[in-house]
Amino acid sequence: MLTLLLIVVFFACFGFLFREGMWSNAVTLFNVVVAALLATSFFEWAARVLEKWGPSFTYHWDFLALWGLFALSMAILRGATDFISKVRVRFRKIADQIGSPLLAACVGWVMVCFTAMTLHTAPLARDFMGGSFQREERMFLGLAPDRRWLAFVQSLSRGTFSQAASPEDLQKEPDWQEDKTRTFDPRSEFMPKYATRRADLGSYVSKHGTTRIKTEESSE
Repeated sequence: MLTLLLIVVFFACFGFLFREGMWSNAVTLFNVVVAALLATSFFEWAARVLEKWGPSFTYHWDFLALWGLFALSMAILRGATDFISKVRVRFRKIADQIGSPLLAACVGWVMVCFTAMTLHTAPLARDFMGGSFQREERMFLGLAPDRRWLAFVQSLSRGTFSQAASPEDLQKEPDWQEDKTRTFDPRSEFMPKYATRRADLGSYVSKHGTTRIKTEESSE
């Protein structure tokens, strides 16, 4: 089921874009990569803010923050690139015929990687989709798109997408003291952390019959 879902994501992106032209698809690829990077880099912060507003949905906010930030970033980037690039760059016909589907496939692959990664944060069972989603396995025919995306974001967080570390971050991670920047998932604990989180959610649902956490406000 998981493989089928990711195949649908890939071919949906490819089908919508392969005739759009090389220039348009190059811009789309740039937008998708940057939007996905921004969403992955800042979703934890956004989820913490949302959790203060709605603590009973604590298991939902990470997933919703990821896709919400991605959609918002895509809308802003698309508007900006459409404003800056009002005229498409023309290429030779043969180059356009080859480059357009190639770049469409690249967009599809990035979306597969991002989608696979976001599923780890979904408010579902530890091994959902009939057991096809298992964080220990290399998903999608062994290509492991989720691992590749996490490694990509982690590498960029040490360079282009580096973020200033807060005092709280520096206390938790003494290694960040030297350059005062924080690394995304520094110990590569993203997948096991969210697997444990989904297992905890499964236990909670079995006991209470809901994914909403009971708080004083919700109980009232």
